[in-house]
Amino acid sequence: MSIKLRDLIRNVRACKTAAEERAVIAKESALIRTAFKDQDKQYRHRNVAKLLFIHMLGYPSHFGQMECLKLIAANNFSEKRIGYLGLMLLLNDQEEVLTLVTNSLKNDLNHVNPFVVGLSLTAVGNIASPDMARDLITDIDKHLKSENDYLRKKAALACVRVFRQVPELVEDFIDPIHDLLKCRNHAVLLTGVQLVIDLLLIDHEGHIGYFKKLVPVLVKELRNLLSNNYTPEYDVSGIVDPFLQVNILSCLRLLGQDDDEASEAMNDVLAQVATNTETSKNAGNAILYECVSTIMSIQSESGLKVLAINILGRFLLNRDNNIRYVALNTLSKVIADDAPAVQRHRNTIVDCLKDPDASIRQRALELIYALVNETNIQSLAREMLNYLVVSPNDQKPALCSRIADAVERYAPTQRWHIDTLITMLSIAGASLSDERIASSLIVLIQKNPELHGYVVHKLFWALKEDMSQLALAHVTLWCLGEYGRALCQDPPADEETLQGKSRVEDAAIVDVLTTCMRHPSATDTTKAYGLTAAVKLTTRLSDPAAIATLEGLLDSYKNALAVDLQQRAAEFTGLLEPRWSTIRPEVLAPMPVIDMARVRTRQSQSLSISAAPLMTAGDFTEAKPAPAPASTNLLDLDDIFGGGAPAAPAPAPMPPAVDLLADLFAPTPAPTPTPTPTPTPTSLAAVAPPGQHIRAYEKNGLAMDMELSKPNPADPSVTYISCMFTNASAYQLDAFVLQAAFPKYIRLIMEPPSGTTVPANMGGRLTQVAKIQNTSHGEKPIMMRIKLEFVINGTKIEDMATVSNFPPTY
Repeated sequence: MSIKLRDLIRNVRACKTAAEERAVIAKESALIRTAFKDQDKQYRHRNVAKLLFIHMLGYPSHFGQMECLKLIAANNFSEKRIGYLGLMLLLNDQEEVLTLVTNSLKNDLNHVNPFVVGLSLTAVGNIASPDMARDLITDIDKHLKSENDYLRKKAALACVRVFRQVPELVEDFIDPIHDLLKCRNHAVLLTGVQLVIDLLLIDHEGHIGYFKKLVPVLVKELRNLLSNNYTPEYDVSGIVDPFLQVNILSCLRLLGQDDDEASEAMNDVLAQVATNTETSKNAGNAILYECVSTIMSIQSESGLKVLAINILGRFLLNRDNNIRYVALNTLSKVIADDAPAVQRHRNTIVDCLKDPDASIRQRALELIYALVNETNIQSLAREMLNYLVVSPNDQKPALCSRIADAVERYAPTQRWHIDTLITMLSIAGASLSDERIASSLIVLIQKNPELHGYVVHKLFWALKEDMSQLALAHVTLWCLGEYGRALCQDPPADEETLQGKSRVEDAAIVDVLTTCMRHPSATDTTKAYGLTAAVKLTTRLSDPAAIATLEGLLDSYKNALAVDLQQRAAEFTGLLEPRWSTIRPEVLAPMPVIDMARVRTRQSQSLSISAAPLMTAGDFTEAKPAPAPASTNLLDLDDIFGGGAPAAPAPAPMPPAVDLLADLFAPTPAPTPTPTPTPTPTSLAAVAPPGQHIRAYEKNGLAMDMELSKPNPADPSVTYISCMFTNASAYQLDAFVLQAAFPKYIRLIMEPPSGTTVPANMGGRLTQVAKIQNTSHGEKPIMMRIKLEFVINGTKIEDMATVSNFPPTY
């Protein structure tokens, strides 16, 4: 015999293993199935209630769907209530069996009992399919005009679902919405405002003209909420109906976007909300946050925006980490609009780096990175380096990339630039598997010959102190090979960082080199750097014993397991033979300054896309040249988003010229004698500091902003485009994909996005970086076509747009 629901819950809680729980559920499910087959009407609603509990635990419950339909058709209210609850939990709008319930819903919508009508309206608002929406909209509209406030609010919520499923019905049933906002009942007002918000999100351009006239009504209602006396019915922590206030502010935000007149009408009331709302309670903070979001989204006055940013600054002083997180997140989004106002709260933001909460520290770090400029780079770089010491190891590579990027952009002097990168590698060199930052530092050192003596001394003592930082070890070994002779002289007398240091004996140099190569953390790359440094030091040092030790070190690697190390050791040992004494000094002379223009050209040739096929975040291979189209259009993009002809195979590259000495100067076998640095390391999720700003796309709450930057002033053809997506709608966008295409004369590299979700209500942003090179810079402009794909409430949306408003200088 089937047990009662409370006994089933008690039995499940008593289970100690998953197997015991499955056995209990299986036994009870079998009893419920038998009861349904026996048509036991007396306990049908009890069995459905137990089935819903089983469903919530994740076990199969589809066999109870028809029983829910039978309960809905019953006359007893308690049975109807269980039936509707089961219907909403067990079915969705894709179920074919849902068509069987349309007639029951229609009957209940016309029931004399308002609570039965409420049940049916709730069901419509949760699971209505497009066909059900078309069949029931007339009955729902009748309740939207009802005198019963309980039914009006239920009908408004049902209309949200109906209009979302069948947007074309809005025009025929839009008139009663105005009357909802005139009702004095706060529940009706709340649902009416929510309905307006949803309609604007469904089709902002189509409905904004109709709802724009609601701005004075909403402003008046918001002012009344602020000025009314204490009303227990709607009070939350001493604040009158914060839920309604938040919804009105959200609606005003949608109505005031890109509309000067509407923004002007709401400026005063927004200032009143911002100054008069209590901040000691969470309800007040929620209102203030929504007020700030509205102020920053509309065409508000500059003084009002400063007030909004100051509110966020006060949020940073709150003890509640949730409020501080929200403040940091919002400041990151508004910094592009008013960076000076955010700068005034820089010290408070920096203090957040010391917070125990990792999410607070991460958000503060992202904001600090956006705040960096020429005037504060030194202080903020110091704070980022301090955070680097305590940051988790998995975050250090991205953080180092950001620090290197900021330092390269705004370094006041070359000396400070080098010092900062050396400090960074001393802290997190072991976490950097990518050699780009180390290569960039090598190039920077090479370009400043007046600093070679200072740098090689500083690197030597830093390596001697900690040999586990591999990136630091690689830079130091390279510099020892090139400028090791400078260690035999005293360091510059005026250098405070080298106080107490003197010239280094040849034996000490060789000892550090040997110890570093034999360190437990040393890799084959480290040993390759060390072998190259060792052969070069034979011409830099003068102590015969030290040179003999270096020769022995080279000879010991002739039997190394790594073929590359074997080859290096053999070739370098052979070079030290007397017969090569006449050419050895020239071969092992210091490397000439690396020509970065040639390096960038080589990189662009190997990594760029020479045609216009679409690149997404998943593409990491070189694109093939596309065939020329039969007819041309503005962008030559006829086949970008359609089923165009397949791309032609890429031409085979020409073999590189043979360089017999290439092996002397690179950590691994390479066709050229120079390390290949990347001039501007960029974090995959990082967004460049505010630069040239473009609003590329805006529709139904989704906005795409672009920050343009030139990473290298010497090469104006290269542009980094940081695409930032924000979502002002009430619905999260999932499975978000950006696809971009350019004309054939533009080469493209698309970095992976920071995620696949754009949070609702401006709760965060998704970023993606596109790196382009305009091969016709100065002759042809940048033009871009985008395609956006995302899923909202289970519905896949696709949209396309052309971006042609790039500045002429780009």
